[in-house]
Amino acid sequence: MKLVRLVPLALAATLLIGCDGQGDHFTLVSAGNTSIENGAIRVAHDRVTLRADDAPRATIRANGDFAVDGKPVDLTPAQRALLVQYYADASAVREHGLATGKAGAAIAGEALKGAVSSIAGGDDKSVEDRVQAQADKVKQSAMKICDDMAGIRAVQGQLADQLPAFKPYGNLITAASVDECRKDDND
Repeated sequence: MKLVRLVPLALAATLLIGCDGQGDHFTLVSAGNTSIENGAIRVAHDRVTLRADDAPRATIRANGDFAVDGKPVDLTPAQRALLVQYYADASAVREHGLATGKAGAAIAGEALKGAVSSIAGGDDKSVEDRVQAQADKVKQSAMKICDDMAGIRAVQGQLADQLPAFKPYGNLITAASVDECRKDDND
């Protein structure tokens, strides 16, 4: 891959993670806020906020507390355990997204060093090898985001079956979303 093509890729990876070719599904990760599936799932501060069409906002806390429209929902221990897992998977998207952004920034750094080295008559092949190694790290890190989304999807299905108040939020992550994520990361 040419250095000129890797620099924009690296810079984009530091800001936008997991976007399909048509822009239908995206995950945006920043230090303070993570938006999954076009904002349907937001991870910020100490909670995950869910937004579904024709349903009030719902929140999940790290301890599994679940509220719909600000009202706490009574939970069984099994339901609470699933909500704790949902929170963990959504939070993992944030952590893996930040790691992917750092790996993307490393590509940019290697590409810029390589451009300077190339101008000075350096070895383009070794630069491309170093940049490609960094690109592979980005791809591996981004695949973890897809795994996290698959985890969210699995748990949300169980929650929708076991917790009536969760049913409106049971399809925020679809099979197509996970497939698109994995497809994009394998292109």
